[in-house]
Formats: sequence, structure tokens, C-alpha cells
Amino acid sequence: MVICPTCGSPECVRPAEDLIAGTAGMYAPCNLCAAERPLDKLAPFSGLGRFFDRDAGRCPACGKRHIDYVMAQVLGILVSRGLKSGRTPLKDAGSPLIACGFELFEAPRLGSKSLIVLLDHVDRAAAELILAEVPEVKGVLKRSGGPLKSVGLSDVGVKPHTYELLAGCDMRSDIVSSLLGEMAFYRNHRQMHVEFWRNNSVKIKVLEQLFLDGGLEGRTVVDGMASAGTLGLLTATAGARRVILNDAWLPAVKNILLNIEVNKKALGVELRQIAAPESLPLISKEPTLVARASGAVEIDVYHADLRRLAGVVKECDVCIIDTFPGISPDAFVKAWKGITKDRIITL
Repeated sequence: MVICPTCGSPECVRPAEDLIAGTAGMYAPCNLCAAERPLDKLAPFSGLGRFFDRDAGRCPACGKRHIDYVMAQVLGILVSRGLKSGRTPLKDAGSPLIACGFELFEAPRLGSKSLIVLLDHVDRAAAELILAEVPEVKGVLKRSGGPLKSVGLSDVGVKPHTYELLAGCDMRSDIVSSLLGEMAFYRNHRQMHVEFWRNNSVKIKVLEQLFLDGGLEGRTVVDGMASAGTLGLLTATAGARRVILNDAWLPAVKNILLNIEVNKKALGVELRQIAAPESLPLISKEPTLVARASGAVEIDVYHADLRRLAGVVKECDVCIIDTFPGISPDAFVKAWKGITKDRIITL
């Protein structure tokens, strides 16, 4: 059992194999609601011509609701509180994040506590009302900086950008399926950037090609800006001998530890903490070994500026450098160029 670090619930974070096994019908409509038409996302809210309460659009058979009806109820609450205009179209209500992300081929039908909403114009009272009145909503985040400004830490000398969790829980997961394996990755979105993993993800395809070329088997891989650990942990299931996961942002390190734990069956490892995360700085320049997982693969988790980590690791075969949008990888490449034996991958 893994306790959610945000809400403390034992139900929020599940082992990867259990989560993956439940995806087949997670957001699927039943035979009765499959024909439910979406709402007009371009029409003003006042022009939708109906009142949206907790049962608006709810299927009497399966109990789920089309995501449009959930977001319409959220928008209705914002309008009633004077935080949005009745002229606001549904597309501008906010950004919905399904609690378990994976590739979908139609709009999701939502059950209880299956959606986190990012809202630009919301206060705590409205957020708490949304959480209480909209059964499908798991958490409400107040977004700042607009949808294009990434959450988290772009570099150690830059002030981190975060959202505010106003109500509920912001922990959600993504299921990543690839030639390297199928795993689940959790992250809390008030401090971690939103990244939707698709089966045709450029980043995943780069690693798949490296795997097919024999570039991972028995190798030492550094995932230097690991965030939730997705890329590095996928190389661990693809035959890497040793994987080093690092991030200078403490919330990312905590997410990495969580994701090793929930994927430990697929990884074939047991995790041992070496440094208590609570004792670490929010942003770290000097390298600290936080944890080590051992078993089918050796995994080290560091909290450090990637440029300084090079002085500790000394040598690797593959170094993955996945910077934030707009951040040049040049200084990081320079630090690792002399000690990376095979290739440096910049994403």
C-alpha cells in the first residue's frame, strides 16, 4: 500500500500493475450513453440552454458523465460566483486533466474523483464548492502564467513556477506504453509540469530506437533532468544495467521515489532511502544521493544540479538531457561530454 503524499489516501496511488489492469473500461461509455452528443464548446455558457447540476448528463445505467457536462457544471459554478461571464464558452472554462492519463480515442466518460481541473479565475471558496458539488472532480488548481508557462524548475538559478492547490488532491498518473514496457507514472501538478505521453511521443521513439539498436542493454544511463523519472525508468525495463535519475527540484525527486515504488514489480527492485527527502533543500546544487533501488537493475536517485553531478558519477554510457522549453542544453552537454562514452541525447 502506498499513501498519497498529497491527500494521505491509500486509494489515490495504486501499484502500476493494478492501475494498468483497470484501464479497459475506465473512461469508456456503456451501450446506453455511447451515443451521448458532446456540448457545443464554442457557444456561450448562457446559450447552452440548460441548468447543469451534479446529475446533468449522467447516464442512468453506468453512472458516468461525458466530460463536457462535468466541465459545464464547473463553469456554471464559476459564473454563479461572478468569476466567469455567462458569455464564456465551454472551451474557456479551464483545462481538465483526467486522473489517469492514457491514449483515448473518444471523449472520456467520467466517474467519481476522476478529474483535476486547472482554472485561471477561481478563489478558494469556489474551488471548495466545485469539489463538493461536482462528484467527478478530484482536485482544483489555480493556474498562473497561462497554459504555456511550464510548472516546476527550469534551472537552479531560475525561480520555480508553481500552481496553487485550492481544494482536493492534485496527484494524477500517466500510463506509458512502449517497446520498452508499460509503466505508470505519478506526479503532483501544483509543482510538476503537465506532460501528456502518447504512443507516438518523440521522446519515447528516440528511446525505442536506441533500444532496437542495442544501445541500452547492459549500459549505464543517466536521466539528468528526470522530472517524474519516466525516461530513465523506461530504460531500466529495457535492459540497462544501471540507471541514475537526477533532478535539482525536490518535488521531482519525491515523484521519482514514488514512481520507483509503484513500478517496483515491473522493475524487479526494492527501494532503500538513504537521505530523508524532508531534510533536503527545495533546490539543490550539490549532489546528494537520496535513494538506491537494487535487484534486476541498479537505480540511484540524486538531488543535484546536473552540471555538478558529473563530478560524482564520473562515467556513463548514455546521458539523457531533457530541458524545459526555451532552456539551452549546451552547458549540460558540455559538463557530460567528456564522461559519456556512447551518446548524449538532448530532448
